Formats: sequence, C-alpha cells, structure tokens
Amino acid sequence: MTETSTYFTAANPSDWSAMVEKVLKGASADSLARRDEDGLVTHAFYPATGDDADAAPLLPASPASRLTGGWDICQPLAHGSSNDDILDVLASGATALSLADTDPQTISARLQSVVLSAITIGFEGGFGAADDHANRYSDLYVALLRCGESGEDAPEDMRPEDVQIDLGIDPFAGSGHRARITTGLGLVHQAAPTHRLMRVDGWARHNQGLTAAQELGFILAGMAEILREGVASGAEVTSVASHMSARVALTGDMFEAIAKCRAMRSLHAGMLAACGVSRSDMPALYLQGFGGLRMMSVLDAEVNMLRTTTALLGGAIGGADALAGFGHDLLTGETPASMRLVRMTQAMMIAESQLATTLDPAAGAPFIEQRSDDLAAASWAAFQDIERGGGLLAALADGVIDDLATRAADDRETAIRSGQTDLVGVTLQPRGETVPPVLPAFGHLRRPAAPVEALRRSVSQQSPRILLLRGPADTAGAQEKMARRWLDVAGMQAVMLAHDDDAAIATARPDGIITCGLDESDVMGTAMGSVRMVAADALATSDDKLGLLASLLPEGGSA
Repeated sequence: MTETSTYFTAANPSDWSAMVEKVLKGASADSLARRDEDGLVTHAFYPATGDDADAAPLLPASPASRLTGGWDICQPLAHGSSNDDILDVLASGATALSLADTDPQTISARLQSVVLSAITIGFEGGFGAADDHANRYSDLYVALLRCGESGEDAPEDMRPEDVQIDLGIDPFAGSGHRARITTGLGLVHQAAPTHRLMRVDGWARHNQGLTAAQELGFILAGMAEILREGVASGAEVTSVASHMSARVALTGDMFEAIAKCRAMRSLHAGMLAACGVSRSDMPALYLQGFGGLRMMSVLDAEVNMLRTTTALLGGAIGGADALAGFGHDLLTGETPASMRLVRMTQAMMIAESQLATTLDPAAGAPFIEQRSDDLAAASWAAFQDIERGGGLLAALADGVIDDLATRAADDRETAIRSGQTDLVGVTLQPRGETVPPVLPAFGHLRRPAAPVEALRRSVSQQSPRILLLRGPADTAGAQEKMARRWLDVAGMQAVMLAHDDDAAIATARPDGIITCGLDESDVMGTAMGSVRMVAADALATSDDKLGLLASLLPEGGSA
C-alpha cells in the first residue's frame, strides 16, 4: 500500500487553521464552534494528544458476552401484551424484554414457553397507577424466580443466577420514593449477582425535558440516594451498587449519544471510587439506552426512522449494555411492523456491521474523549447542585427537577419558534400532509415539533387565504423567499400579487397578508381594510415566527 506521504505533504493544526480562515475570509476557525443546550462547546478541530491516545476504554458490564453476542436488543411491551406477543418479538430479533405489566399472578402465563436463561427479562416498574404498592416488586421477584425454576423449557440444573433479571424498581417515579428504595434494599440479600433490582431512569426525565447534563446529574443523585439508604441499613456499598442499573435517553445526535454513555460509566466509577470502592472491587454498571421520545414527530414520520437509527448507533458505539428504540409511528399507534424494523436494525448492526466486536471503539478519538469529559464535568456539577439542595428526594419534593425540565423545554421551544433550531421534515424541507392526532399517552411530552404540528392542524381546519404583496424594494425577492419558507412550515398556501393591484386584492378576499419589500407608506392606500397583515422583515426577526403566522388565521390558531 502506498504511503499517503507520497502524495500529501505533512500537515499540522496551524496549516489547517490557516486554510480554514482563508475560506472563512479572515474569520477565526473558532467561529465554527457551536454550543449545545448545556453550554458545552463543540469545536471544528480537535488536535490529537498523547493523553487521548492512551485513554483506557470504558467497558460494558459484560465484555465477553458483548463480543460474542452483542448488546441486549430490548423490546418494550405495553400493558396487555400476551404470551403470543412475547414469543413473536423473541422470534424476530429481541433478546431482552421490558414488560409494563408487573402483575405477579399472571407472569407465569405470559412467559410460557420462554427460555428465561436465553434472554434478559425486565420490567417497567416506575410507570402506571397500578404500581403504587412497593410490595408488588417482592411478589413479582419471587414469582419470576419460580417461573425460571419450574418452566417447561427450563434446564433441570438452572440456577437463579442463570437468569438475567432487571426488576426495574424505579424509586424516583411516581410517589412513595423512600418505600421503593426500602423494598429494593430488602431484596438485595437474596438477589443473585445477575439480578438488577433498582433502576434510576434518566430516560423518563429526558422525555420530560431535562438536558443531557441534567439527566446524568439526576441519575447520579438517584444512585447517591440509594447508596446512602443502603449504607444506613447496614448493606455494603458494593452489594447495593451491583444491583442498580441506569437508563439514559439517546437522541438523534449520534455524538451526544456516544458521549452520554461513556460519561455515565465514568461518573458511576467516580462515585463508587469516592465511596472508597477500589477498582478491582467495583461492580460494573448495567447501562440501558432508550431512544428518546421528544425527538419524534408526526410530520414526515418516516424521518423518525433516521432519528432512531442514529440514536441506536450512538448507543452501540458508546457501549450501552441494552438498547431499545421505538417505531416511527409510535405517536399515532406503534405497529408490529415498525417495532420489528427497529429490532432488525439492531440485529444488522451486530451481525453485519460487527459493531459489537470492538469494545469502546471511540476511545482515544480526541473529539469523543473531550466531549465525554465535558459532559461528565457538566453532569457532575448538576449532581452537586442537587446534593447541595438536600439530595434528590428533597429536589423531587420541592419541584426542583420539574422546574429544570420546564425551563429546558421552554428554551427548546423558543429555539424552534425563532428559527434558531431546525427539524428535518418539520421546519426543514416540510412536506404538505395532513397532521394526524397524537395519542393521549404522549400528550404530556414537551416535543419541539409539537408547536409546528399544532399550527399545521389549525391551518388545515381553517384553510386561510394568504396573500404575499410584493413591493418595489430590492429586498422584495429575498423577503418573499424567506416568507414562503415559513409558510411551507405552517402548511399555508399563498398567492403573490402586486401591492398596488387593489382590484385583485379585493377579489382575493385574503384572511392574512405578508408584505415583501414594502414600508408602511406603501400599504396605506391598498384595499385591505381590517385584514391581518405581517411585514416580511418582522417575520424574519421575530422570536416567535409560529405565533406570528398563527395571527394570520381567521379565527386565530394554536402554535
């Protein structure tokens, strides 16, 4: 193979910066940097350093099984899922289950013919009003162990530790937080090493609105509460930690997903080290990565496939032990076909792309190492803020977490409304289509796409007549292009007329008008009466473009 030095001269960061600044016409290369919602900076260039190259990989909970079989392909199943549903998903790609039903009386029937030693069985313990009693977990755990021992397909010599269990007690969901912690700690003494009892769920808080750093800070604070309660009850730190797991949300930003998984492992190790646990005695963290729901949209819903695949790819490279995604039609009613597509995507990543054959493949990459370190530092700061306020239980009681989520969601919505952020299929290359209703179960999500969807529904119901009035100014063409772009986002159709064609304007009987290349004196004499009117330059500079467009509707509208 020919060396690249035969054709290319040696390069260095200074040469790169000089070329970039030439393209930028004198602007600094730092002008390409961007900040995320946590204030973390992503630069355009990360020089290689010896420290990055020597960085130790962050390993998954079970490196050997990861290399041979990949990560757990987890399929969440809603309340009411039957034994046939379970067998079907296991036959079409799933290697792990996450069941919403936690009824101990029916678990045996639902797991009939399932070889428990071949899968990871998990539960969504934090969801639903039916899960208010902490004792349900104890009964479920006992029933599950009996199911494993007496199942018709169970090996005669199968032991409890042969079954991978994720009981899913989420102490920080719903109410009765301390009682749930007590229940989980009460099972620690009888649990096998492969049984994870308590889970701190950052994914649910991500869907509520938390940023990446706030989410990881929340998880750390939850782990700290569990460890404190465990030590107070006389349990060993390592014993309690070995039965905890964490769930993070994966977004369509692949690099954020990689960094989030790596940062979570680093933070978990740092917390246990601060508790006096040596590296040799440190239990591994079982880390689940679930596709975030707030990135989804019912507009051009097929784009959700791309978002989910990118999120899962980030989780796979980042080293998550279990991954779960959701069908592109989740918001309107997830179909078996869309669920299967997500599972098959992961199976292809493992079997064809061989993504599981390298442990922490991003280790040593300057950008990934820096991004992981920056996110870990910001998350640790978020954790410290919670601790200074008295811990996570106090923060939940005082509404601190809810306030953080609300503020972050408000900032996200503002960015969409002002045009600072774009979403493919929503504000970027929108498609003219009917906007289907979102299922009530997802109505509480603060999705960035939701305001656009609401405006599109109002437009569809009212079918407004919109005019673009073009004036004599040189800026008229550019303003018209900008206005049409936002009209497409809103699903509005517009007709262009000259500003002085009073007869045509009167005939059109518009509900709303956008003026392009006109000032106030140009429109004073036009035959518009009391028609709602917006100047294109006002639309361009508005911090709420969606609200401004909604004002053009005859009966107003939601946006």
